[in-house]
Amino acid sequence: MLEQRIISTLKFFDLQDCPLTLLELHKFLLANIETVRQSLDEKFELNQPSPASPAVAVEAVLACLEGECAGEVMEYKGFYALAGRQELIQQRLNNYYYGFAREKLIKRFASGLRHLPFVRGVALAGSQALGLQKMGSDIDLLIITDQKFMGLVRLLVTCYFQILGLRRHSDKVANRFCLNHYIAVGKIIDQDKNLYSAAEYLKLRPLVYHEAVANFQKQNHGWTASLFPNASIESPSKDQPSRLQSLLERLLTNPFGLFLEKFSRMLQRRRITKSEFIVVSDDELSFHPNNRKQQLFKSFFQNA
Repeated sequence: MLEQRIISTLKFFDLQDCPLTLLELHKFLLANIETVRQSLDEKFELNQPSPASPAVAVEAVLACLEGECAGEVMEYKGFYALAGRQELIQQRLNNYYYGFAREKLIKRFASGLRHLPFVRGVALAGSQALGLQKMGSDIDLLIITDQKFMGLVRLLVTCYFQILGLRRHSDKVANRFCLNHYIAVGKIIDQDKNLYSAAEYLKLRPLVYHEAVANFQKQNHGWTASLFPNASIESPSKDQPSRLQSLLERLLTNPFGLFLEKFSRMLQRRRITKSEFIVVSDDELSFHPNNRKQQLFKSFFQNA
């Protein structure tokens, strides 16, 4: 059973060109794949609670890697991949160079978001969050907002990075911030609940107001844990709000601020072209128009 779960996990990440460290493999150890399969609909979305698979100690994972999995799994410089896929490990090691340089950029400019009104949390997502960054890749952010002011937050965040010359748009991608996902405080995900999204939410790295990011993960832990039962959520200490943010919020928490919010949402929704992979609701904005997850799921479940 454990051998099958380890192999399934490595296959799932192999399809994303992602070898894993022992701790990553332990954290993202998939539940029993047949149990997961029975909980998915025809689009591979989680449509019912998946029976819990047992959590496994990291020592048990290591013992299985060195025992039952020895012929199917390889280890190189602390990373694990399917046998014969050493090039993925070397590629990830090579890409760390770009990641180190980008971390300085993230630390310098993402921290400024704590001063914008109604920003409740910011987390690093995507390739950079798991050490899979490439020279030409962008920097994905998940932004948590006050429930009443998502439109205004999106406008301000967009302006902030546009002024800095660091917003991803058109063909300007490398080392720019991708602002494609906003959620309101208290949001429980009700669309796009699948293996890929669960892994994305579990690997979030808090950048601003850590507590809000952890709360989002905890609120959605019921369904993400049914797919990745080993993943635990940290409980960071409470963040102190920025004084500038508090001042700006006092100036905008009134009818004028609500008017700006309504106007911002109206302008933004006029520009949004809806598609299957774009979520537009009062508590979530998610833009992934070229979503490739369906092909990933087909390849994975055909071979799982």
